[in-house]
Amino acid sequence: MFMKNILRILFSVILCIFVSLSSFGATSDEIKQNIITQAKSMGVDPAIVLSIAKTESGFNQNIKSASGHVGVFQLSPATAKTMGLNAYELNDNIKGGITYYKNMYNKFGSMELAVAAYQVEPLNISRNGNKVPGYSRSFVSRIMADYKVYKNAGL
Repeated sequence: MFMKNILRILFSVILCIFVSLSSFGATSDEIKQNIITQAKSMGVDPAIVLSIAKTESGFNQNIKSASGHVGVFQLSPATAKTMGLNAYELNDNIKGGITYYKNMYNKFGSMELAVAAYQVEPLNISRNGNKVPGYSRSFVSRIMADYKVYKNAGL
């Protein structure tokens, strides 16, 4: 029994190290390509999710906000968990961010409202009469400006 517990602990430690190292080695270009690939496979415009990731983290998986959001898409670990994902793992973070954006787009029907909901939670958009709240306009404007740049670059 003792040996079995040691092996479980050792396996857990190795798994944690592997998950951590899998995101440390990715360059921003590799992260961008991963986002493009996953977005296309999920039927989402890569330009909009690249814009969100750029604003949220600068394509840095190792960033953590004061509010506890992590990774490229600044997902809350709890939100990622509801999707069966691990926000600390790069591929899961990207999949979770794209999925969350897609869900917001499907709910609100416009990129601007989906981006605002991504930042401030969907309930706040609904409470604001399905309009971008004033405190979210700068965030949405930055993302939409980057979106135009990515679209003009051929994405």
